[in-house]
Amino acid sequence: MVERLLVLGILIVVIGIPAGITWAKGQRVAFLLGFILFGMIWIVAAVRLARPSSWWARRFYGPKKMQRAISRFDSGAPAAS
Repeated sequence: MVERLLVLGILIVVIGIPAGITWAKGQRVAFLLGFILFGMIWIVAAVRLARPSSWWARRFYGPKKMQRAISRFDSGAPAAS
């Protein structure tokens, strides 16, 4: 029983937290792809720059990082999730 709880806890940390961060950063396509790719994309998306309109960017980004996000996502180029 303890081993199952330990495995569940590890899965929550390794998969669940990056999935939540990916959603909060506004990367919806990456979030959906994570279900197909067994969550590995969530780890990558969790460390990438958030969309400037996302909750994550508004909450955690200062002026300098917000400007980077704006220039990356609002440059007219297709945005990669």
